[in-house]
Amino acid sequence: MLRMLLPASALAGVLGLGGALVIRNVVETTHDRLLDGSVLAIAERLALDDDSEVTVDLPRVALGMLETQSQDRVYYSVSYRGRLVTGYHDLPRPAGEVEPGPTRHWDAVMRGAAVRIAAQARTIYGKPGAVLVQVAETREARRSLEWRLLGGLFLLEGVLLALVGVLTWYGIGRGLASLDRLSAEITGRAAPGAVGLQPLDVSPVPVEARAPVLAFNTLLGRLDEVMGAVRRFTGDASHQMRTPLAVLRMHVDLARRHSGAAPPEARAALDDIEGAARRLEHLMVQLLALARADEDRDAITLTDLDLAALAATVLADHVPRALNAGIEVEYMRPDGSVMVTGHPTVVCEILGNVIDNAVRYAGPGARVVVRVAVSGEGAFAEIEDDGPGIPPEHRERVFSRFYRVARSDGSQGSGLGLAVVRAFADRIGAAVTLHDGASGGPGLRVRIMFPSAPS
Repeated sequence: MLRMLLPASALAGVLGLGGALVIRNVVETTHDRLLDGSVLAIAERLALDDDSEVTVDLPRVALGMLETQSQDRVYYSVSYRGRLVTGYHDLPRPAGEVEPGPTRHWDAVMRGAAVRIAAQARTIYGKPGAVLVQVAETREARRSLEWRLLGGLFLLEGVLLALVGVLTWYGIGRGLASLDRLSAEITGRAAPGAVGLQPLDVSPVPVEARAPVLAFNTLLGRLDEVMGAVRRFTGDASHQMRTPLAVLRMHVDLARRHSGAAPPEARAALDDIEGAARRLEHLMVQLLALARADEDRDAITLTDLDLAALAATVLADHVPRALNAGIEVEYMRPDGSVMVTGHPTVVCEILGNVIDNAVRYAGPGARVVVRVAVSGEGAFAEIEDDGPGIPPEHRERVFSRFYRVARSDGSQGSGLGLAVVRAFADRIGAAVTLHDGASGGPGLRVRIMFPSAPS
């Protein structure tokens, strides 16, 4: 707007200056013609009396044509060879001799006021020399007319600039509306976990802006290829490693069965191998889940689900391991169904990973509570444990992939559990937040707020 209005304002100033000069010239020319008419009207009435003296029968119209609303004062004089015949004796005379011919004009001051004077020399038959006729008029009418015309000019220029500003604003807004929509689409894709690499629609984009959009689409295509290759590699590698890990764990079990006479160091080594194999297998499972979470967002079809029933099913799968670890499990739900919008596999992955984390890190003797409820914000599931928890300063960073929190007991996870949860939650529009335990003591409360199903 500034880059358009500043040059337009400068151009308007130049045009205003030129208009002011034209207005002054037109006003001066118009009023000078009125003066010329008055001079001619007087000159036409010049005559000689019986004594051959110059006389003039001053017509009323000669000075009446100069009357204006500005009440300009009008002065005249008729003189022959320097002697005043009639009129005002103090009317300034021209410098030099005025020869018969066209009317002359000049500015002067009379009785403290600026005046414009018109003069013409006229010869009379039978009289040597020329008679000088002068008519003077003060400049109030001229100045008043100039200011009115200049005021109208500046008003029109102001209206024109305002109109240019409004039309420019409207035109730029209309021209950039498609770019605003494009920006909103790109910003929407930048949301955590919601990155889509589909090409942008270039049909509503102005022709002048299509080149960078097409280049951006090319970049999106290459990124999609690269990310697809990474996902395929992650999935394939994880899948291929599960078979060797299963074989390794089977041989560890066989070796353990025949390790009765083995020294303690050998049995400890077998325990270390089995623990490492279990951790690696868990990592492979989470990598596969993360690869599934990174798949095309549009491939998921959302449906209405009973969150309470799904949570009960997922918890039942984890109860045996929790009991073997000496962890008490409790499930709380309202009467009836709790309907949400989601995908059953995705919701099960979210709940399963959070419950697995709670069981894995709460420690023996801990208590894990799975709670399904409905609040004013919508339906949600909470998984709470009274284990060591996560310090507040780490709660946002633990959603990053492979980020681990140092624990006093030395246990470490893969750093993928909550990253998988966030990735799956973003795919169905759920929100995952971490809180202190409900009782205010140690522990962690993970809340997953799901989109409510339409009633």
